[in-house]
Amino acid sequence: MTLLFEDYSISKARVQLREEKRFYGPGERNQVTAPDDVCELLWEEIYSEAPCEIFIACLLNTANVVQTVVKVSEGGLSGTVVGPRDVYQPALLDNAAAVICAHNHPSGNPEPSREDIRMTRKLQDAGEVLGIPLHDHLIITGRSGYTSLAERGVL
Repeated sequence: MTLLFEDYSISKARVQLREEKRFYGPGERNQVTAPDDVCELLWEEIYSEAPCEIFIACLLNTANVVQTVVKVSEGGLSGTVVGPRDVYQPALLDNAAAVICAHNHPSGNPEPSREDIRMTRKLQDAGEVLGIPLHDHLIITGRSGYTSLAERGVL
């Protein structure tokens, strides 16, 4: 008997993605209770020396502990391309209960662009459909410099 399809279970797909280095885990598991916590974690791990815009998804468990940090996209000096599939595929595979997204502005300007706001709303809508809420989207410009789109009322 010949199999037409290779057996790919969720666990096999998860292992394959990790082996391809699509998932980046923080050194320790951190509970996040405020945007400051996320900013501090990501600044040290990713953004302190980033020369271009990098979009990150922090995948949280039900206690808001960061399970995994996923590098979703890397772009140029003034932008990167991200869609809901890019954020929620790893969230589904990692059994995330919620997501916090972040990206940096290498220019140092913490103000969200119209595209940042539009993308955040699309991600929020996708998260509602999937049952994985988007808690926040941060624009990070320094160790403690950030703009929280949740605090701005976009979410």
